[in-house]
Amino acid sequence: MPERAASNSDGSNKMMLGFIVRRCATDLGHQPTAEEFARWANAQRRNGKIYCLFGKEISPSVAKLMFSQPGRLVTVSPEGLERMWKTGR
Repeated sequence: MPERAASNSDGSNKMMLGFIVRRCATDLGHQPTAEEFARWANAQRRNGKIYCLFGKEISPSVAKLMFSQPGRLVTVSPEGLERMWKTGR
């Protein structure tokens, strides 16, 4: 498994926040604000379905806190993890 992601014994997928923020910046074309990051994370699309990247909605204040912890591992929904690895974006 790539260094950026890990799987816990409970099967949850973990990824470093810094990688996720960089993925968002790539999608948006610029470094996101906390509001943009929250909106991006809360409205991911795959196969016509909308889902939250972190399994539940995050607020802009939570997104701002996430920006200060780029090395932190966080749980990512299976759809989000699959999208990040398969699209290469």
